Amino acid sequence: MKSLVLLAIASGCSLYEPDVGVALGETPVDAAAPTDADGGTVIVGCDNADSDPTTPVSFALDVRPLMTRSPGGCAACHLGRITSGLDLSSYASMRRGGINTGTKIIVSSVPCESILLQKLGRTPPFGSRMPFNGPPYFSAEERQLVRDWIAEGALNN
Repeated sequence: MKSLVLLAIASGCSLYEPDVGVALGETPVDAAAPTDADGGTVIVGCDNADSDPTTPVSFALDVRPLMTRSPGGCAACHLGRITSGLDLSSYASMRRGGINTGTKIIVSSVPCESILLQKLGRTPPFGSRMPFNGPPYFSAEERQLVRDWIAEGALNN
């Protein structure tokens, strides 16, 4: 366990997501609310609907590459590691969630209740914004892609 702690510290990750509030200088906004080019909130609240039902989102082609990219993805802390118990190295391990999230990490067809989407937003309801080693963080378009994938049932496609 000691080597795991040292590895997590060296990578800039913590073993457990800290309970912190809004980052200094940031205005609290809904974690999933879209923003304009200046970072202002356009719509307050979260919408569980797929933004483009005619275009399917693929886990393998669209979502997984966002999670595994570096920098700005989740690779540093959550791929094949035990950081907060969340392992994003496979669809199955992602769906299991972590110590703090459990299966609420992804609530199929309900992106607004999915902790994954909340943690990618500017002010998650608990812990730090992800990726922990950001910026870069997920853009509004990338968060929308994750939201649409979850809205479509979070399939392993």
